[in-house]
Amino acid sequence: GLCQHNEVVRCAVAHAGNDHRLGAQEAPPAIISLYPGTGFEAHVDAIIAGGPLLGYKAEKGAADPKAAAAMPAVCGVEDRNRTAPFPFCGNRFEFRAVGSSQNCSFPIAVCNTIMASGMAALSDLIEGGMCHRDAVAKLFKENRHVIFTGNGYSAEWPVEAKKRGLSNLNTTPLAVATFNSEKAKKLFADMGIFSAEECDAR
Repeated sequence: GLCQHNEVVRCAVAHAGNDHRLGAQEAPPAIISLYPGTGFEAHVDAIIAGGPLLGYKAEKGAADPKAAAAMPAVCGVEDRNRTAPFPFCGNRFEFRAVGSSQNCSFPIAVCNTIMASGMAALSDLIEGGMCHRDAVAKLFKENRHVIFTGNGYSAEWPVEAKKRGLSNLNTTPLAVATFNSEKAKKLFADMGIFSAEECDAR
């Protein structure tokens, strides 16, 4: 999913206006990563270590206003990290890299495509005889490096992302050049979305 097809997801939000926005102004950086929050991240690590799939509790907390005349404010389940392209927001992931003036149909199509690809990989493992817990744990382990719960604006993150093998396609020309790569063509062909010729045409 997101880990294998990182470049295609970045390509889905590539346009000149977004080049000026990504990495600033409460927009995520051009490095596509997943921010599940520290609680969900710990649950993923527990599954990788052999724990059960179930057990994550999406419990809301309360922020103390430090004022006697004010009630505690209800907080979200996880921090809505504004420096993350895909933060978890309690009951959903948001794709925050889409430009405000951009038609969201293509980014949604790409997100659905990579989700389908990930589910196909999971299905193949289960249909091959692996139990569903072990199949999920295997995919989590193989893709763990796409999870980043730190500050996406920090100077250290691009360096760390490079070590993890995550692309930093910080301009539209760099991003769109990946759309007709052999890997992207195979993804779209396998999912029945675009032919190789249609990838080249875009």
